[in-house]
Amino acid sequence: MAEQSELKLIRDCLDGKTEAYGRLIDRYQKPIFNAVKKIVGDYDEASDVTQTVFVKAYQKLSSFDSQYKFFSWIYRMAVNESLNWLKQRKKQEGLRPMSASVATTPEQMILDRERSGQIDAALIDLPLDHRLAIVFRHFADLSYQEMSFVLGIPEKTVKSRLFSARRLLCDILKKRGVTPND
Repeated sequence: MAEQSELKLIRDCLDGKTEAYGRLIDRYQKPIFNAVKKIVGDYDEASDVTQTVFVKAYQKLSSFDSQYKFFSWIYRMAVNESLNWLKQRKKQEGLRPMSASVATTPEQMILDRERSGQIDAALIDLPLDHRLAIVFRHFADLSYQEMSFVLGIPEKTVKSRLFSARRLLCDILKKRGVTPND
C-alpha cells in the first residue's frame, strides 16, 4: 500500500504537482539526513548534503525506475553525494554526539549522550565501506537487499561486510574502554 501511494506521489510530481514532492521529502528527509550525518559526521554539512540530495532527486525523478523503492533510490543518491563530499574534505573530523535518547534521569541522559558520542567517534574510525554497512543496517534499518542495491554489491558481500564491520566496531569500542553490549 505504501509503495502504491509513493508511486502515485511520483507520478503526480512528474505531472507537475510539486506539492507531491514535498510529501516525499516529508516522508524521507529524516532518515536520509540521519544516514548522511553518520557518513559525513557534521550536522551542518549533513543538512547541506541532504538538501542537495533532494534537489538532485527532483531533477532526476523522471529516471526513477519503479521496480525499485523510491527510498532505496534516493538513499543511493545520498550515499553518492556523501561520498563526494568526503572526497572534497581533506581531513576527517569526529562526529558530534547525537541527541540523547529519552531517559528517566538526568544522569541517564548524560550517560546516553556520552555513549552515543563514543559510538559516533568509533564509527568515524571505521573504514568507509564498513561504516556505511553499519549505518545502513543499524541506523537506517535497510534490508540486506536494499543495502545491496544502494551499495551496488551482492547481498552476500553485504552480509560479510556487515559482519566484519560489527567486529571492527566492537574492537574499537573495547580499545577505548567501552563495553559494546552495555
